[in-house]
Amino acid sequence: MLPRYIAPYNLESLVLISPGIAAFLILIALLLAPAAARAESEFEAAEILFTHAVLAYDDGKYDEAARDLVKAHALDPGNVNVIYYLGLTYNAQGNFGEAARHLSDGLRLQPKNLDLHYELGIALYGQKRYDDALKEFLAILAADPHKDNAGYYAGLCYYQKKDYENAVAYFRRNVSTDVKTRQQNQYYLGLALRELGRNAEAIEELNEVVKIAPASPIVGATQQLLTAIREETGGKRLRLEATLNTQFDSNPEFRRNRESSYGNLINARADYTIYKAGPWESTASYSFLQTINYENHRGDINDNLIGLNIYYRSVVAGMPSIAGLQLNNDLLLFGGDLYIQRPTATFTFTAQENPSNFTTLIYRPQYKDFLQGAAEPDERRNAFNYMLGFIHYIRFGDGHQFNFGFQYDREDARGSDWRYNGYRAIGGFLIKLPWQIRWNTNVEYHARFYTNFNTVNSKNRLEHEPTALTSLSKDITPNITATVQYFFDKNLSTIREFNLIREVIAAGITWRY
Repeated sequence: MLPRYIAPYNLESLVLISPGIAAFLILIALLLAPAAARAESEFEAAEILFTHAVLAYDDGKYDEAARDLVKAHALDPGNVNVIYYLGLTYNAQGNFGEAARHLSDGLRLQPKNLDLHYELGIALYGQKRYDDALKEFLAILAADPHKDNAGYYAGLCYYQKKDYENAVAYFRRNVSTDVKTRQQNQYYLGLALRELGRNAEAIEELNEVVKIAPASPIVGATQQLLTAIREETGGKRLRLEATLNTQFDSNPEFRRNRESSYGNLINARADYTIYKAGPWESTASYSFLQTINYENHRGDINDNLIGLNIYYRSVVAGMPSIAGLQLNNDLLLFGGDLYIQRPTATFTFTAQENPSNFTTLIYRPQYKDFLQGAAEPDERRNAFNYMLGFIHYIRFGDGHQFNFGFQYDREDARGSDWRYNGYRAIGGFLIKLPWQIRWNTNVEYHARFYTNFNTVNSKNRLEHEPTALTSLSKDITPNITATVQYFFDKNLSTIREFNLIREVIAAGITWRY
């Protein structure tokens, strides 16, 4: 910034200086005076031009504002206020390249100026440089989570990148004091939820668009979108899913003496929304699973499950969260014979710490009723199983995901030979490959320490069971997905009879309604 004035010299003090030096100093002062006067004049002219430009900008006269700001910038190139308004004006004109150039210059002068970062983000977004724009808005939110409309623009960047999960998270985080922007934020939130297939939530959010400002021009488009979504869903609360796999199973009975078989897997599921209002939602569900092993029907599985699910959405400590209770009961037949019945209650709590991280806490009491019974008291497997644990998810890039977790479970069986304390480590990832192919992998490592000394084998029973499921899937149509899978399960035990291994290779189609 140029000096606003030049302090006058005290001529009396020059008397004490030798005449030669005094004459030299007076000469220098006389030479500098015109330059200082010109600098002061240019500064004042820049201030006048800047004031006129701000008034023109406020009146929507962007061409006039730009002319005055360019002149003011030439007279006072270090004035960050002039640079900021140049960015504002060029963005308003749609001249995003010039806006980005000037705003970048301003940030070299003031790197931590959030207003400059914000306008630069808008300029980069206008140039469709979504990754660069996103960096600006994320930096703003890191410095000021409540910065007006920063969440909206971050959500727009993710929406353009087709990362709809992150788009939803940022739209929901957005803070807007401007009614118009708040309404647009809600509209794009509905669009993102629709892209995720969460039509019920999309309808709820789009209804809010109409409520915010019923006379707004965007309401017409919103009502058309609401009509389209309702027609897509038919106004129904029913969701259906069916899977048909062809597979090879190396050990369908999961026994030491393996007998492999080709076969099929059939799985069907129905969910019906019983109640949905405000933060509450409840659904009823039924699923059916049948495996058919052509060469080994002793390994055929038939499982029927009915359930009731209740969810409550809220915000806890500033984090979007969902608390859930799932009650279900399944009856499983193995080789055509009744094998086990498992009534289960699962309590979950999921909190989203930020758009990239969320954690689910799980507590699951379950009763296992083995229907075939056992002759010896120590061999009775009926048990209460209690499990407590967590899973943490990290999203990154364009829809990729990584997860890890840990669970403790205790099997309190009636027969002492089947009581154990278990520890399970969990890990997995989801990666989007070229051609819209999804690679999903989940691995678990379950260590079980049995509490009873096995007198038959004269040793304590200890088992380690690693399992892995990996798959490649691609959507053929919006409601049909093709999948290939590989499943691995190996049980390593101190008792030889329980050393088992199983592998399954499958390919199939899933249909959704």
